[in-house]
Amino acid sequence: MLTDFMSIDTNGAWHLLYPLFSSMVFVVGALFAKESSVRGANPYTNVVASNLCLAFFWVVFGGTQGCFLPVHEWGPAAAIGATFVIGQVFTYLAFQYGDVSLATPVLGVKIILVAIISSLLAETPVAPRIWGTAVLASLAVGIVQAGGGNSSREKMSSRQAALTVAMALTSALAFSCFDVGLQVYCRRYGMEGFLSTMFVFMGGFSCLLLPWADRPSRLHRMKASGPLVLAAVLMAIQAVSLSYALGRYGDVTRVNIIYALRGLWSVVIAWVLGRMAISPEGWHSNRTMWFRLTGAVLLLICVVVALS
Repeated sequence: MLTDFMSIDTNGAWHLLYPLFSSMVFVVGALFAKESSVRGANPYTNVVASNLCLAFFWVVFGGTQGCFLPVHEWGPAAAIGATFVIGQVFTYLAFQYGDVSLATPVLGVKIILVAIISSLLAETPVAPRIWGTAVLASLAVGIVQAGGGNSSREKMSSRQAALTVAMALTSALAFSCFDVGLQVYCRRYGMEGFLSTMFVFMGGFSCLLLPWADRPSRLHRMKASGPLVLAAVLMAIQAVSLSYALGRYGDVTRVNIIYALRGLWSVVIAWVLGRMAISPEGWHSNRTMWFRLTGAVLLLICVVVALS
């Protein structure tokens, strides 16, 4: 039964350094992805680039270790790989239509979704505090997208906030299914074999997006190649680190609590770089960024209380 995946021995906390590292790398990679989109790269190009980097790593790892799953066990690996691609697509769409400092805190709702999905799979009732904090998290999401400034550019951005939040929530749901499925099936089939096979399928599914991706010559003309490559490499690195933590140690709730810190990093880093005229989000007012920081902190409090 699936109840055993919630009983992993995780007394130690050293493995939480993996999601902490991933949370920081994710934000830097996301800002480079946003920069590439500002220069004209479409979100599908970012998805294909980052996912092929990730698939290449696991092809090399699986090939050298000889640990791919046999054919009759490919079904779950393909399904979980598909959820990863869906999550990636909606993440980059959120970055395309909104800001990293808006979308990333909303992605923190994933930890509450993970708790609910885990409870459903284990056939146990969802604790009342989960539902209570889900309501508070909804309020936090509203705070994150509130506080538009007075400039016409910020007002234009506020009209896209609802779409950005919706895409970030869809991404959070897809990645919640991915995280829970990864923990379940890595325990069942073995971490190395399942991760290697699953990410190969993920790379194959990502290739289906190639007709909508930008051609290298176009990226070069737009000067988007540099930030796109950096974003792809950094996103692949953070995904390897997080997937290893989930596959090797399980502990999906605590891992996601630490990973949710990316919401804080995204607001703080975007704010600092914006004031230095480095970030493409630098035109936002202090009022807008304070709202986003408040919402990000409230979201983090919600998920910690819900799962403490």
